[in-house]
Amino acid sequence: MTISDYQISSVIKTYMKSMKVKAGQTEKNLDYVTREDEVDISREGMKKMLYDRIGEQMTEKLTEKQKKYDQE
Repeated sequence: MTISDYQISSVIKTYMKSMKVKAGQTEKNLDYVTREDEVDISREGMKKMLYDRIGEQMTEKLTEKQKKYDQE
């Protein structure tokens, strides 16, 4: 069985029309309600975050002091 170019083109056009109609319907039905994300962090995760922040701050302070010491 042979399928002609016209038949393929017709199927594609019909499919595209169908998709446009479906897209229009779903856009009308969408609720544009903003939702806030909720994040739960475990105690261990909080500790790790805290230690990382403290480590970064200490590194910055030590680097600044080292630069001042090297300039003197």
